[in-house]
Amino acid sequence: TSAEASTSLLSRNDVYPFSFGWKHRNGLTDWVDPEDLPPKDVDPGISPPEAQRNYVTKSWINVQLPHDGLIATSPSRKACPDGCSGNSFLPRHVLWYRKEFLLHEAWEDSSTIWLHFEGSFRNTTVWINGELITNHVCGYTPFKVRLDNLSSIGYGTSSNVVTVFVDPDNGDYGSTSTGSGWWYEGGGLYRNAYLVRTNHLHVEELFVHSSPNVQILHDNSPVALSTTLHFMIQIANNDKHHKRSCDVLVTVFDADGIQIAQTTIPKVELDPLEERIMSNDSIQLDKAVLWTALNPYLYTIRVTVGEDSVSVTHGIRTIRYDANEGFFLNQQPFRVRGFCDHDSFGVVGMAIPDRINLFRAQASRSVGGNGRRASHNPPDPTLLHIFDRLGIVVMDENRLFDNNTNYVENMGTLVKRDRNHPSIVIWSFCNEAGCEGSHETGGPSFQKLVQSLDGTRPTLANMFTFNDLLSNTVDVQGFSHQSREKLDDCHEAMPQKPIFMSECCSCNTMRDEDVGCETLKDNPKTDCNQISFNARCLEEHVNASDGTAYSSGTMIWTLFDYYGEPPSAGLTVSSTYGQFDLCGFPKSAGFWFRTQWLLGISDDRADKPFLTYGAFEVQIVESWESPDTWNKTKGNTTRVIHAYSNAPFIELFVNDQSQGSVPVTLMNAGPGSYAEWKTVPWVEGTLKAVARSGNGIKLAATERYTCGPAARLVLSLDSPSKATGTGDALFLDGQDAALVRASVVDARGRVVHMATNNVTFTIINGPGSILGTGNGDPKCYEPNNAAWHSMYHGLVRAIVRVTSIAGLSSKEKKMMQIIDGNNWASLLDDDDSNIIIEANSPGLEPARLTIPTSADSSDSVLAVAKQGAGKAVHFFNSNIGDFPEQQFESTIL
Repeated sequence: TSAEASTSLLSRNDVYPFSFGWKHRNGLTDWVDPEDLPPKDVDPGISPPEAQRNYVTKSWINVQLPHDGLIATSPSRKACPDGCSGNSFLPRHVLWYRKEFLLHEAWEDSSTIWLHFEGSFRNTTVWINGELITNHVCGYTPFKVRLDNLSSIGYGTSSNVVTVFVDPDNGDYGSTSTGSGWWYEGGGLYRNAYLVRTNHLHVEELFVHSSPNVQILHDNSPVALSTTLHFMIQIANNDKHHKRSCDVLVTVFDADGIQIAQTTIPKVELDPLEERIMSNDSIQLDKAVLWTALNPYLYTIRVTVGEDSVSVTHGIRTIRYDANEGFFLNQQPFRVRGFCDHDSFGVVGMAIPDRINLFRAQASRSVGGNGRRASHNPPDPTLLHIFDRLGIVVMDENRLFDNNTNYVENMGTLVKRDRNHPSIVIWSFCNEAGCEGSHETGGPSFQKLVQSLDGTRPTLANMFTFNDLLSNTVDVQGFSHQSREKLDDCHEAMPQKPIFMSECCSCNTMRDEDVGCETLKDNPKTDCNQISFNARCLEEHVNASDGTAYSSGTMIWTLFDYYGEPPSAGLTVSSTYGQFDLCGFPKSAGFWFRTQWLLGISDDRADKPFLTYGAFEVQIVESWESPDTWNKTKGNTTRVIHAYSNAPFIELFVNDQSQGSVPVTLMNAGPGSYAEWKTVPWVEGTLKAVARSGNGIKLAATERYTCGPAARLVLSLDSPSKATGTGDALFLDGQDAALVRASVVDARGRVVHMATNNVTFTIINGPGSILGTGNGDPKCYEPNNAAWHSMYHGLVRAIVRVTSIAGLSSKEKKMMQIIDGNNWASLLDDDDSNIIIEANSPGLEPARLTIPTSADSSDSVLAVAKQGAGKAVHFFNSNIGDFPEQQFESTIL
């Protein structure tokens, strides 16, 4: 049978983690050698031994969700002669998962129970107690498996087993040579799973939208004079024998949890197995607080039916796309300055922990990003909750597009899952070639369905063409990697059509690479090292849409590097498009965006993620190492140096000798968004850049130094971190994860630019485990799941996950103890101590770091995201060392 599509996981009384205690194996009938070619015959059959109750999983390993079952291995040319996984060279073997569980004896006969899977990539088959139950093909939409209606299900001490088989290649456009995508899409149960229990009479679905009357005051601030909240409530009676009657109570709470409004829908009667949708009810609010970028205010709406209740958060705002003036949020001009991203991160692949997703969202804000395109698939639901709380607007995108019933249904599932998120301001049907040719015929069906499920947001397609069937079907014309001339032609030919540069500007770079090839054209494919400096490319391509009055916004490809789609297949295994590398270390390109999209934007604008109060910053792009460091420049006596700033001039010094002052401008004012010195005489010592005003006043300064030999290891936290807006401590929920940075520094504490030391990490004490390590080098073939890794330009990353659930509620712990039975004690513990990690490298003294932990829910990821709204973040240290927080606060705040 087909899996029952699941929409949003509504906040309920009885939703329990089902992500712990899984057994896992790679390989159809036995463990596979990572160097083996993926098999051609991957059919497990209807009743495989792995699905039977009495199957012994002795050789299987313990894992917890989210889990990317493909990322742990090293890239392999032997297993992937044709590249695999979008030329990431990560082999795509089939995957098995099994979990034994118990159900509370009190739930028998009185409850509706299901397993909710947030996402599994890709073709997923599920057995319960050896019985084939369901199959789910879409790798990005949630699905659920109903349990209470199965004859084999047991309660009390009667054990149950769920078995999941995942073929990551099987599906539309999939093959063993390419996988399902032209980038790495991972494999397995890469998102969380939950056990959900409700009464037979319960709320099945809740959609809230609002229509505020917004006016702009004399100080240019928006205000909602009045607001109508509209509700779509779907109620189900799963009792086979009895009619049920109930009142439906709708309650509205403000952001502090104070009740501000309530209404009752009386005496709703449902026959046995009846479902009913009610959509004619509303509540009026006076002077509601609007959802904005600086203050993304969220209300909570709770619907109660008998003993069952569900809640959703809701942000009140208006959106409007104008063909001549762009996008408006709350009747204020809002230029979307955003980034596209794939769902992968160094070490963990697609199984990204929530705090790392918060880190990724804050990274966008740190460079002025106020928007995110979910390319090319529905994102992790928790990521949308983070965007809701940080005030980042989202283009939510469907994966596969055509005049195909399954694809249309997938789009419908996406809309129903995500339509309660105020951050989402537009739906995207498709991407590039997937929008073109015969695919276009899917447009009318997609458009009709989306309008029926959500009439509050427009639609878009990320296209190369315009004024064709699809272009005339969607509400907003999306463009991918097109010129200003192309946009102007469209604006002239379709004067009533809003335009959005939904993808652009693939100006590739590799972190901290000084010598190689400069990226001058969009998306070059080259074996050459792509140097850090790329501002000539960026200012031309970003300004193609960012510099127009009519464009709604620009989505840069991409914020982070990702596995697959490398510039040179076989030599490199990850992309190099990002402003941050694969492991989250910032590139100089990110600082260019910070000068243009954050520091260069007026605090008066409603689209700025946080205020900067007229601050100026400056960064030198290159290191100050000898030209003899690289074969290509050996023997040279000068170096080419670049610097970025939002100040009008930058003066460069070598050991206090001025090399001249260069004017700098914002890209929208014309070319010259960087400073360049082509023949700087190299002398060992200090390279200093001073940002100056037009009359020569010093506004900011930064320095680079010639590094000495490696002297010591230094450990620091990138997340949780106040500077990056990711909190003060890890929350002990059994899943939270830290980003640890190891640096090799010289005797003066400066990162050794060319250091490649091998570093091994060990947990010395506390409730933590090492998920893996990485360094962001697109040419690195080392394994992701090892506790060791070589450095790339003096840096290496370790990801540490908590192993304690001390932060969960007593109810959650008790229910997990029931669900996991005898396995409970071996899964996780209640340790609330801090985690101590040690790093070792041959020839250097070990370094230790304490990772703070917390059992206080105010340190949970969504609570931290809420606290971070409108607040400044900083991911850059000007390559001097850790950026002093007090200096940052005095400069920015």
